[in-house]
Amino acid sequence: MSFKILVGSYTTFITALSFTISSTGVGQLSVLSKSPAGTNPSWIAANPTNTSIVYAGQENNAGQLLSFVLNPSTGVLTKESSISTGGSDPAYFLPLASGSEIVVPNYGSATVADIRLGKGDLVFPSTYSSLLTLQGSGPITDRQASPHPHEVLEYITGQEILVPDLGSDKVWRLSRTATNAWQVGGFVQQPAGSGPRHIAVAGGYLYTLHEISNTLTQQTLPPLTSGIQPTTVTTVSIIPAGADNSTLAAAELMLSPLNAAFPTRYLYATNRFDPNPLGDSIAIFSLNPLRLVKQVYTGLNQLRGAAIGGPNGEYLVAGGLVGGGVSVFQRTRGGADLVKLANLPSIHNSSSFVFF
Repeated sequence: MSFKILVGSYTTFITALSFTISSTGVGQLSVLSKSPAGTNPSWIAANPTNTSIVYAGQENNAGQLLSFVLNPSTGVLTKESSISTGGSDPAYFLPLASGSEIVVPNYGSATVADIRLGKGDLVFPSTYSSLLTLQGSGPITDRQASPHPHEVLEYITGQEILVPDLGSDKVWRLSRTATNAWQVGGFVQQPAGSGPRHIAVAGGYLYTLHEISNTLTQQTLPPLTSGIQPTTVTTVSIIPAGADNSTLAAAELMLSPLNAAFPTRYLYATNRFDPNPLGDSIAIFSLNPLRLVKQVYTGLNQLRGAAIGGPNGEYLVAGGLVGGGVSVFQRTRGGADLVKLANLPSIHNSSSFVFF
């Protein structure tokens, strides 16, 4: 079996990797190509309706979003278009399910930009369609003086999106205005000083990963128009036993796909800054009840980015921002464990991944 992976990073390029696994289960990673992508193309994503189109966000003061055409054989990306995100340090963006709209949270400027795509979902317009400014703060003044929107999740296709805000301790619920822009329709309050970073939704529950408190919270998510307030079911720590909570920082949260090969879903939360010689860990949780299943040490340092992929979601790729390179793991025991298949130590500053 073989497949390819694009790697977003805090560099000036996007790297394409080849992963092969032999009949005996031996895996190998190698570099296919590198494509120029400006300064800090830290988050990358493919168009959901045409995976030959790839987008990259430049996480810097200028805040740019780029579009590329992907050569599926070589992994080479050819730049086609660019647009301002209307703010600074966009650490994430989401192409919506329609394939013709991208929502960009600007972490550094407390705004959320809505971008409507033009010709073939490849060409950007001259400017964004709308720009929503968030309001709020949190009790940790050096981290939460203003909103810091960190991610976008499309909850109800085309109608409602969720935006975790590290600065305001809220997960914003955005709905459409009469002119089809995005507006604040409500929010799900998070624990004070927790710093919500990334989220997942499954079975009617919202799961929120908190960067500052290193916790994972399960909450109900009633319909936005119901008038019913969300309630907290439970909150659990994601750090390994004996680790120092004050020095670690949660990063990525992944929900495994549901299919015949993996009939049980799991959440995978990554830890960062663990001084353990085994590197940072990935905490695996069962859902409802939310329970820690296993901590898997990765050998990676500052594990910021990770993604699940493969025909049945049987693989997980993760990278160490400052050490350890990039590793591919196989999801085993139905997803309750991870086994390392391959590592490429020469890849540095990785932050996001796209399987293709």
